[in-house]
Amino acid sequence: MNPQCSKLGSITSESLAAPSPSPAEDHPTPTRPRLMIARAPEPDLENPSEELSDVFEGNEYTDEDDAIPLSDVPDTTYVRDSTGLPPLDAVLGGGMVVASVVLLAAVPGCGKSSLTLQMLNGLGHRCLYVTGEETREQIAATARRIGAASSKVFVFVENDLDKIFAKARRLRAQTIAIDSIQKMSCSDINSRPGSHVQLKECTARLVQYAKTSGTSLWLIGHVTNDDTIAGPRTLSHDVDVVLELDQGAGFGGNERILRCAGKNRYGPTNVVGHLEMTPKGLKSVDGDGWNEPL
Repeated sequence: MNPQCSKLGSITSESLAAPSPSPAEDHPTPTRPRLMIARAPEPDLENPSEELSDVFEGNEYTDEDDAIPLSDVPDTTYVRDSTGLPPLDAVLGGGMVVASVVLLAAVPGCGKSSLTLQMLNGLGHRCLYVTGEETREQIAATARRIGAASSKVFVFVENDLDKIFAKARRLRAQTIAIDSIQKMSCSDINSRPGSHVQLKECTARLVQYAKTSGTSLWLIGHVTNDDTIAGPRTLSHDVDVVLELDQGAGFGGNERILRCAGKNRYGPTNVVGHLEMTPKGLKSVDGDGWNEPL
């Protein structure tokens, strides 16, 4: 250690002038963003099936699971069954499309069961009417009264979907009517029938069954006090067609107005069907008004 460092006044301070900033440091140039050059688009393919041979096996699109150009998707003509009720056929777009899922919503006492039984009878093929609210005797009495007690329409009192699917397969039913969707349940779902969880899962499984088996499905749904379909919004989103049956003022309050509730994947949504509720069921009226706009 240097002995001079410990003496008084041996440490002094000096002021050093700060260097003058250069113009570049006084006004720094902002960093410019890095430019990215967009990738040039691929040239159009003259013959995709040949030029994409490394993606698709063969020279043609044969696998339905493949991604194919929209221009190569064949035009599909839907197979429809007449329901025997001209207003209903008109609102559906020309009849009930095979493997479609239709939801009918109406307030109690509007004639949902009568319309359903008449529709099944008019289809003329093997059908299964599933009820979770009434007995077989009650359904049969209504069917006899309106002339719809067909030997091709089977009634089944059940609310377990697994049992319903099993029965439909054994009967080889081409159309299934569910009365009502709010009463159905999946046995592996821990929730009561009518809950949002059950309604969502039941609807999803019913739609899957229709699309994989080629069976048409007709679902009856309840309407709440504010005139909306009971249950989650996915109930209306998952089905193909949503119908509403309303009571009109005509025929002494026996008028019934059938219309699409804004959704029809197979036809227009502005067609209205008019019917009259009689002791013998629903009667078609006002044939010229089926294409009346809303």
